[in-house]
Amino acid sequence: MRPQQCRHGPLPRRRAIAVTARDPTAARTSEPPARLLHWAALTMKLHLAVLAALSTLTLHHAAEACGGTFCSNSPIIQNAERVLFIRGGGGENTAVVQIQAQGNDPSFAWVVPLESVPRNIHEEATSIFGIIDQSTQPTYIFANQQRFSPSGSGFGCGGSTEASASLAAPDETAGVRVWASGETGMFRYDVVSSEDPSALRTWLNTNRYLTPPEAEPIIGEYVREQKYFLAVRLSAVQGVSSFLVSPLAFTYTGRSPCVPLRLTRIATTPTLPVLTYIISDTRAVPSNFAQTSVPDAEVARLGPSRFGVTVTYDQVVSTAVQDAGGRAWVTEYAGPLPPNARQFFTVPLQNLIPERPYLTRMYTTVSVASMDRDPEFMFVSGLPDVSNTHDLSSYSATAALFDPRLALLGATVFGVARRWRRRRRAAR
Repeated sequence: MRPQQCRHGPLPRRRAIAVTARDPTAARTSEPPARLLHWAALTMKLHLAVLAALSTLTLHHAAEACGGTFCSNSPIIQNAERVLFIRGGGGENTAVVQIQAQGNDPSFAWVVPLESVPRNIHEEATSIFGIIDQSTQPTYIFANQQRFSPSGSGFGCGGSTEASASLAAPDETAGVRVWASGETGMFRYDVVSSEDPSALRTWLNTNRYLTPPEAEPIIGEYVREQKYFLAVRLSAVQGVSSFLVSPLAFTYTGRSPCVPLRLTRIATTPTLPVLTYIISDTRAVPSNFAQTSVPDAEVARLGPSRFGVTVTYDQVVSTAVQDAGGRAWVTEYAGPLPPNARQFFTVPLQNLIPERPYLTRMYTTVSVASMDRDPEFMFVSGLPDVSNTHDLSSYSATAALFDPRLALLGATVFGVARRWRRRRRAAR
């Protein structure tokens, strides 16, 4: 939907009122008493203080990402994630997952519940996200033709390494079945399943996929749903405060693309942005989360001097998500896959892309309280494309500068002046 033209015309002129003082004394008595002026000044200061607090308020953001990240001593917290899904025929889903984390515990582990035994598990090149992100990130054009695009998630670049895997017959030990094991790039992984959550957690801990006790009830939920678990650990964690995990790709059979969030409640920051790309032959939409949007009018009101400076894009998205009930996705782009993106995919992934690929980009922030379900997606044909370019030039400068909080302050000052006039008239 295109932004509507602001219909506010020039403000009507107020009728001039000529006031003639009957004598110099009367003219002096028309001035408000010092006490009233002092009270009005205090009222204005109070409202200004409230406005300052509101303008610096950090909105409560939401959390996490795909699966759970765990460690033994120093917490490793997942603070960003992006996921690329390629939807194939017959319920085939290929996921490329990349997370950014903070912490330096070498026992870092990552557990992803899935609907089937994953295959073709391998490390991917980070460049797979670069061209897609640059081509589809939201861009806002203000009335002065100034452009603004939200900054990237801070992900870096990595390489691609062939995987070495063992796909022997499943091995069952102490109530846990091991379906696959292998190494790829910076990852060591096992695919396991069990009917006993306690036995599964014991096996994970014994094999250095350390999981905390509070994860067991959530693991139990997935066990009852007959999920398989892709357990991943890093060969080494750099001794830095924040590090990037290379993208991990795998293919599984499932009814729909899904981002497992429930386990992420265990190790999460108060807010985690989740960026999802879905490539199919038609548009993807959330099936168990709501759809929402960032109103162009709100961005235009903030203007280039505030949007992205004092009010971040994440804050605006978080507000839209909370207004939609706390579980919602913003569709930032829906349209054909950028023509030059395919060349950045490895050959195995290129072979999975449909002949006429359609890309849906969705973004959200999810609070810990809202991470009681895993977002799933479905495909709907006939829906309109969504442009990532937002032209705000049709919004007038008056509309862009309007701030409801300033209007509240103006109404308060007007009320003070009006009460003073009534008191003066009553005193005559």
